[in-house]
Amino acid sequence: MLVIFLEKIIIRIYSLGFFLITNKFIRHNLSLFKPNRSNRNSDPIVLMELNDMHSAHIAYSYIGNSLADLFGAQLKAYRVSSFRNWRRSVLFRVAATIGWKYFGVYRSFGVNEFFGLQLSHAQQKRANALCTDVLRKISNKRDIEEISLGGIWVGDLIYDTFLNNFKLPTIDISKKIFRDHMLCSIEKFVFWSDYFDQTNVKAICVSHCVYDLAIPLRIAIERGIPSFQANLTHIYRLNKTNYFAYNDFFYFPERFAQLPHDVQEVGKSLAKERIERRFKGEVGVDMSYSTKSSFTGLRTGKVLRVTNRKKILIATHCFFDSPHGYGPPLFPDFYEWLDFLGRMTEETDYDWYIKIHPDYRQGTKEIIDNFVKGYPKITLLPPSTSHHQIISEGIDVALTCVGTIGFEYAALGIPVINASMNNPHVAYNFNIHAKDVDHYRNLLLSIDDIKIKINKEEIYEYYFMKFIFNTENIFFEDYEGFLRDIGGYNNQFGPISYKKWLSDWTPEKHSEISESIRKFISSGDYRMDSRHTGKQFLIDNINT
Repeated sequence: MLVIFLEKIIIRIYSLGFFLITNKFIRHNLSLFKPNRSNRNSDPIVLMELNDMHSAHIAYSYIGNSLADLFGAQLKAYRVSSFRNWRRSVLFRVAATIGWKYFGVYRSFGVNEFFGLQLSHAQQKRANALCTDVLRKISNKRDIEEISLGGIWVGDLIYDTFLNNFKLPTIDISKKIFRDHMLCSIEKFVFWSDYFDQTNVKAICVSHCVYDLAIPLRIAIERGIPSFQANLTHIYRLNKTNYFAYNDFFYFPERFAQLPHDVQEVGKSLAKERIERRFKGEVGVDMSYSTKSSFTGLRTGKVLRVTNRKKILIATHCFFDSPHGYGPPLFPDFYEWLDFLGRMTEETDYDWYIKIHPDYRQGTKEIIDNFVKGYPKITLLPPSTSHHQIISEGIDVALTCVGTIGFEYAALGIPVINASMNNPHVAYNFNIHAKDVDHYRNLLLSIDDIKIKINKEEIYEYYFMKFIFNTENIFFEDYEGFLRDIGGYNNQFGPISYKKWLSDWTPEKHSEISESIRKFISSGDYRMDSRHTGKQFLIDNINT
């Protein structure tokens, strides 16, 4: 009993500390931004997604105010999910009124109203009718993926939200749980479609371009409303050409060609050095969220069979983490991709292996364990198996959809086939990119004929553009150092981010960030980068 009592005391102390930090951040914002913009119904609106990702609030405070100033608009924040019952609705309104926790933070940078998704009887009736019509037309998973409502593509958002919400690897269209999910998704679309019809929305800022979080974003894009995704490390402008954030890999060769030759050469050299650090087993090199390495020096007993057959490695993905995050892959979800490969094992005379990342999310291994039971020709390797061991024992080809193994195995001389034309390496030729399912099938049936000349200079160029040129140091001079100071990647989503921000803040930094964001917004560019911050890549500063 004493231990439990002491634990409660410690929790209360920590909670009080976080409360004080949050209040300090609120007072700081109130001294900088406009807290009381007009909220007349006729005034234009900038919509801000409401969430509790504390580090992102730093970015929201700046981009929200820049957009509000540009359009002479008021800021309104919306709850991303519907209210399940009247109690949640009441609690939401009370918290918003008194400025509890992050409601107070949003108010501190100018938000004057908070609202959630509540459908009228007429809207509910329309949603039910539309859902019935949509479900009638669905006969397979691809039909879900291709759903458009009012001419706006939302099928990928509905698909990925289902996988993420229910932690399922794929969809069974016959299940009630899926039909209920479809209705919930369509309700959100109906609500937001009417909202944009009835209000003068001038801009929107969201946290993600995937899942049903992006339904209002898609509607805004189709209506030509300036649309942004922002967090502590990235700010993107989305439009009909670019529905997704993080897809600037399509433009890497073009952007790289514009850089001075000396920066290109030093950049590739730096990329090579960082890749080598990864291969030595260093954790978190340009992957701050990672806690384990797939390239440790640890070795187990022999993991590949000694045969004359071709040896194929399947490098899996998290089933629940937005298969459509870069755009449509060849298969509707990662389980469908695996099932296709499982059937290919029955048509080929290869040695097939499958490996999950040592950082796998809960539920992933159980799904893989059940999957390989159905396809006995696939050997499941231990998650901790080093890729160095797999390669040294003679793997011939690696398969992925969008994984980092695309550049990692290529850098080690192993051909990689990507099951997507929307993968991070598609602008380069150091991988093979399957154009469609038939092309993919033919590639797998003719592994013996695969010939690819891997140009490592292309790999270094890609890595430089992806991880070095595209800096994450927008709000902090050293984002990686910020994460170390607060105790790791996940801690940034708590109030400790506010504390670190306040300790580093200066009036000069405030002016620089404000000017950079205004410059980015007015530029029309896809991503905020060194062109807007004025921190150009030169030989003198490339290492910093």
